[in-house]
Amino acid sequence: MADGHDPVAGGVLVGAMWSYAATVLYPAQALKRTLGLRSRVTGEDPVSVPRPGLGPRFSVACPDPVVLDGGSRHDHLVAAFDQMAEIYEAYVQPFSRPIVDEALDVLAPLLPSDARVLDLGCGPGRELQRLAGLVPRGEVVGVDLAAGMVVTAHRAARAHGLDHTAFFQADAGDLPPTFAGAFDAAFTCLAHHHFPEPARTAAAVRESLRPGGIYAIVDPGPAWYNAASAPLARRTDPGWVGFHTPDEFRGLLADAGFARASWREVLPGFGLVLAQRAPAEAGGGEAG
Repeated sequence: MADGHDPVAGGVLVGAMWSYAATVLYPAQALKRTLGLRSRVTGEDPVSVPRPGLGPRFSVACPDPVVLDGGSRHDHLVAAFDQMAEIYEAYVQPFSRPIVDEALDVLAPLLPSDARVLDLGCGPGRELQRLAGLVPRGEVVGVDLAAGMVVTAHRAARAHGLDHTAFFQADAGDLPPTFAGAFDAAFTCLAHHHFPEPARTAAAVRESLRPGGIYAIVDPGPAWYNAASAPLARRTDPGWVGFHTPDEFRGLLADAGFARASWREVLPGFGLVLAQRAPAEAGGGEAG
């Protein structure tokens, strides 16, 4: 995998991303919206999403970024992202925007305006800002292992007047104990393929959700896309670990204890996974 920051490899990756966006993603999005097409769902979508939401908590208690005192055993996977934190959004957003548009169209109706949302692998915070706009009476908590991303995302959120946000540096599979049962929803956008321990991450996210809480994952999925893209990603994408197919996502989440999980392809090659913690679990309420 490409752990270091290689400008040449990075240029190849960005070029491929922008080309795919221009020739496939944007035309497909326009056609989908013009014709009013809906994505086919496989699996079971969430039901009985809890309302009202849990409201603000971490943004009140932690107005400044919370960073780790010591290192993580996965620091080598995010070294390049620390270096690119200030410029990362400019490279990725032209590619990610239509994917996120389609995913949030599905996710938004599931979020009450006072929901507390965990954004796992938040990066520089562009998607986090959009989530924050959906929950004006709640909050969004961004988590990333790269300290540079956490600081950049915090600065950007405050620059946009989004005070109902908080930011933590943490490993996706080792979330702070205070997160247990503390979120209505968790979201990860185009980051899941960077998580080195997917099973541990899925279990950690489930524990962070209240009963009935939902976990939304935006990532590549169809086998054809994964097979075509993995060789390039392996050589050019810093910290890339691996893609999952829809069936692999659903199996991973079932093994982690999620009660329901579904997949829908939002644009060619990319989909939205929606998983739900069982609506009623003993001892599954918010901690603190």
